[in-house]
Amino acid sequence: MKRHGIIGGAVLAGLFAPAAVFGTQASDWIYGFREDVQRCWNPAEGGAVVTVAFEMNRDGTVVDDSLRSIPREMSDTDSFMAARRAILRCGRDGYDLPAEQHEAWREIEMTFDPVVEGEQ
Repeated sequence: MKRHGIIGGAVLAGLFAPAAVFGTQASDWIYGFREDVQRCWNPAEGGAVVTVAFEMNRDGTVVDDSLRSIPREMSDTDSFMAARRAILRCGRDGYDLPAEQHEAWREIEMTFDPVVEGEQ
């Protein structure tokens, strides 16, 4: 069965490697971060999969003007704009991320997939 409006399983895939270094607690903040962004995401009608890269400050806020699409050609799409809004809207006051592990989440690539197969 397909689920709509869910951030794909590849989201924050780059942070799963540091989880091994920082212990199992890292998976808790990765999951929480993903859930926070998901709450604010309203995918574009007929949207495409888009990956958004951005930088984070130690206080859990997004670095101004750091959001960009990968590949760059996606930057003018409704899918990118919806993902960008979700990241900024939910992170307005900063995400609850462990400051002592800032190096693990300082640079993030997050993939948004409006149609995810799997869970029922």
